[in-house]
Amino acid sequence: MANARVAGGIPPPLIFIGGLAAGVVINIFLQLWIWGSPWNFVAGGILLIIAVWLSIEAARALRRHNTPTEPWKPTSQLVQDGPYRFTRNPIYLSFVITYVGLAFVFNSLPALVLFVPLIVGFDRTQVQREERYLEGEFGEEYLRYKERVRRWI
Repeated sequence: MANARVAGGIPPPLIFIGGLAAGVVINIFLQLWIWGSPWNFVAGGILLIIAVWLSIEAARALRRHNTPTEPWKPTSQLVQDGPYRFTRNPIYLSFVITYVGLAFVFNSLPALVLFVPLIVGFDRTQVQREERYLEGEFGEEYLRYKERVRRWI
């Protein structure tokens, strides 16, 4: 039943890519910029570096525990080290940081506006679905982990 963990059958990266693409396309027509400065490119680049680092560290932690990164595959262990010490969703957090970083690189205010409903919907569907799954798999251990570590940051 691991497939039930993927919102509407759409892999999580595609949800973020779709929202970002829609925002960038809207921006092409409406030209609503975040701000008119080359600093948005620098800020976006810094965010992208952070996102890549976070994603790599999260994947390393999962590999150490022989747990797949794909949310549609069964979780073999509850990973609580690496970036999982600070956030229960470091890979999704890296998607969030990547999205915001790219919105700055593309200087797309519509992408940032679309981000709000995207992340709220993602949190209330995909993330909560996964949390129910992990609670069912790991019970009290996961509940203690949830008390100790925040969902996002």
